[in-house]
Amino acid sequence: MNPAQSLSKISGVSGILITLASAIIILAGIQAASSILGPFILSVYLTLIFGTLLHWFERKGLSTRSALILTLTIFFAIIAVFIVTIAGSFIQAMSDLPGYLEKLEGRIEIFSPYLISIGIDPSILTFQNLIQTFSAEIHGLISNLWEIASPLVLVFLTTLFLLFEAKGFSHKLLIIIAEHRPGDLDRFLALAQKNIDYLVIRTEVNLASGIGTAVILSLLGVKYAIFWGFLAFLLGFIPNIGFWIAIVPPMLLAWFDLGPLQALLVLAGSGLMDFISEYILFPHFTAQGLELSTAVVFISLFFWGWILGGIGVLLAVPLTLCVQMVCELSDKTRWIGYLLGPPPEGKGKKE
Repeated sequence: MNPAQSLSKISGVSGILITLASAIIILAGIQAASSILGPFILSVYLTLIFGTLLHWFERKGLSTRSALILTLTIFFAIIAVFIVTIAGSFIQAMSDLPGYLEKLEGRIEIFSPYLISIGIDPSILTFQNLIQTFSAEIHGLISNLWEIASPLVLVFLTTLFLLFEAKGFSHKLLIIIAEHRPGDLDRFLALAQKNIDYLVIRTEVNLASGIGTAVILSLLGVKYAIFWGFLAFLLGFIPNIGFWIAIVPPMLLAWFDLGPLQALLVLAGSGLMDFISEYILFPHFTAQGLELSTAVVFISLFFWGWILGGIGVLLAVPLTLCVQMVCELSDKTRWIGYLLGPPPEGKGKKE
């Protein structure tokens, strides 16, 4: 091997190591700034959704000003419904809490022999002790209310200002890409539109799923049905496992309040709603499945959750789609986008 070949190999390895080191430093910086970047990224995605609504109003003949006012009105209405739903469910839950604790104490007495056999003293699980425990947890929640609310306020204000600048910013971005990467402009527009379409369709399908879940739970007599429907809508952004996270609390509540049969009906009804949403509505609207590997989707939940916290879990799929889009813009990184995608159809079949 001559010196030139050796130097070329060393340069190639050095380039890979430098790229990996740069990626680690960038990810560490993102994680360190997750308290700011997380709400900001969520605001960007909310702006994409409401910006699509804004453009739809414009295509229907409204002026830019009228379309913006109508979009902001819808935005404020959704925020108001969100606050009323959360606050109303919390107040109702607090009023029902003593009754649930009494029922829980009665159930504990039934299972006392089993609790003793596994080393738990049932005498410490009295109604008074349970009240004190829950009161301490609620007091801690209220004392940290600003820490919970401040990211939401940041998301609200950032989304509001981004909506005002949505049209101008998109034009600036197109001008920059056309100037520096003119050959990639069409590809960028196609990939960006694919990601926006996914996000909008995902939101619409989740909304239908959340409303359907709330209706089913209301018909079955499960308390806080609107809140559980909202939870199903929110967790629908987490593929595969979001449904199970959303359905366990109302199932337990139905079993506790109404009995095991109603709990099974909650599972069956919500499962049917999830099946319709994920296997009928979503493929119909997208005309194809999610263009990501199932394993990549699962791993991305933990990866983005580690980087950005809870917001990262909710936005794991859109963020991974963005990474895939960026990788597909360059010939050198297109193989990464290919690896993130689903298995090729018909592989291994004879032609």
